[in-house]
Amino acid sequence: MIVKIFKTIGPRTCFTSIFLIISTVLFSFLLEKNVDQLLEKWDDITTKIFLMISFITMITLLEIQIKGRKFDGIHLISFPTIYLFFPNVYDLKTISILQAILLTYGLYVFIKIGHSKKTEKRILDLSLIISIIVQFNYVFAIFYLLPLFIFFRRGLKEIKNLLALLLPVLIIPYTLNSLSVILPSKTFNLINPPVQIKLLNIQLLSNADAVWLMILLLTLVICLLQLPRGSRKFSYPELFSGFLYMTFWLLFSIVFGLLGLQTASDRWFISFIPVAYFFGGFIEKIKSDSLKNILFTILFLGIVIFKLFDHGIISLELPFRN
Repeated sequence: MIVKIFKTIGPRTCFTSIFLIISTVLFSFLLEKNVDQLLEKWDDITTKIFLMISFITMITLLEIQIKGRKFDGIHLISFPTIYLFFPNVYDLKTISILQAILLTYGLYVFIKIGHSKKTEKRILDLSLIISIIVQFNYVFAIFYLLPLFIFFRRGLKEIKNLLALLLPVLIIPYTLNSLSVILPSKTFNLINPPVQIKLLNIQLLSNADAVWLMILLLTLVICLLQLPRGSRKFSYPELFSGFLYMTFWLLFSIVFGLLGLQTASDRWFISFIPVAYFFGGFIEKIKSDSLKNILFTILFLGIVIFKLFDHGIISLELPFRN
C-alpha cells in the first residue's frame, strides 16, 4: 500500500518518492517534447529532478518541526502527484523557482513569529524574504499584510519590532540598485521589471489550464469551508497559523493567475505550492488507508490518461472505423 510507505520517513519512503519524482518529470517531458530530444535535453531534465527533490526535502524537513503532524512523509507523495496536474511545467523560470522557495520558507518564519517570544528576529526574516521577492514583481508587496497581521494579532508595540519590519523594506531596494554597477545588464533587468496584466480568457484556455483552474477553485472551496471553524479545528496553534498563511497564498495565486500579473513567467506558477500543500493536508485527514490508496490510484491513472488523450497519444477512435 503506497500510503503506508509515506506515513513515516525512512529509506523506503525516500527511494519511493525519488522514483515518483523521476517518473513524473520524465512523463511530463516526453509529453511536451520529442522523444529524440531526451538525450539532448538531459541536463534540463536532471536539473528539474534535482530541484524537485531539493524542494520537497526542504519543505518536509521544515514541516516535521511543526507540532501536530501525524503523516511525516505526506509531501513526499503529494508534490509529485500535483506536479502531474501542473500545466506548462517546462516554462518555469529561475526567478519563479526562487520566489516559490522564499515564500515556502516564509511560511515557517510566519509560524515562528506567532508562537515564539523573540519576535523581532523572525519579523526581520519575514520582511527580508518579502522584500527580496518584491524586487522581482512588486505585486508580491501584498504579502506585507502577513507581518502586519501578526502585529495586530499579538499587539506588538515595541519599536524594535517595527524597525525589524521596515529595515528590509528600505535597505533591499537600495542594495540591489547599488549592485547595478557590477551586475550584468541581463541580470539587472530582472529587478523591478514591468508587470504585464493579461486577463484570463476562458475561451482560449487549454485543456490542461482548465483542469488546473478547476483544481484551484476546488482547493479554495475546501479552504473556505474550514476557515470559519478557525483554530478550533486544529489541535495545535502552529497548524492553524500555517493554514492561514497558505490560504492567503492560495487566494493571492488565484488572483495572480486570473489577472495574469506576471513579469516573465507562467500565470499559474505561484499556485503550485499551496495546491500541493493543501492536497497533502486533505490526504492526511482521511482516516482510512484504503480510501487514501484508492484516491491516489484514481488521481494518478486519471491524470495520466487525460494527458495522453490531451496530447493525442491515445484516442477513442476504433481501429475498424472508416
